[in-house]
Amino acid sequence: MALIDRIIKYERGVFMDIKTSLIGYTREKAVKAAYELGYQYELKAHYCPQASLAALMDVFHMKDDTLFKSVFGFHGGGGDSGFGICGALAGGIVSISYLFGRTRQEFDLTIENKTATPLVKQLVDLFDNEFEGIRCRDCQNKMFGREFDFWKEEEGKEFQRLNGHEKCAVVVGTGASLAAGVIWDALHKMT
Repeated sequence: MALIDRIIKYERGVFMDIKTSLIGYTREKAVKAAYELGYQYELKAHYCPQASLAALMDVFHMKDDTLFKSVFGFHGGGGDSGFGICGALAGGIVSISYLFGRTRQEFDLTIENKTATPLVKQLVDLFDNEFEGIRCRDCQNKMFGREFDFWKEEEGKEFQRLNGHEKCAVVVGTGASLAAGVIWDALHKMT
């Protein structure tokens, strides 16, 4: 089955036909919408990976609550540790993987997927270029000039004092917009 057919008929709930689901969206509009939604979701509800993923789900008409729940733990670099990947980037990677990644059947049959990996690498490179790293702490250093340990109460208070969620909203909006551009280009290359 062709990749575009898998996206349209995907058994977990993605019913996206790029010829109809993005009517009226130019690449610029999709990227801008992803930024604005990601920014607003982070300000309103926090939890960067879910804010990023929600923006991309809205722009690309994806619906899967299990997928949405599954990214929760990536917030703050993984359980607020700061050590892992930025949640805004994780949301973008998960979106790319969801749309272009290997199915369980392909995994069981050891079928390679040569679509998702270069797209994820492209997103990682764009994000790294923007924030001088891909870890939560890299983004903190870029946005605040320092790192935070969210497990220490005084550090959390300092993060709040420095308008941390507003600055993280910029990271989420940017991450979602970068992912939207990569996804948009990939989808339109397939048609």
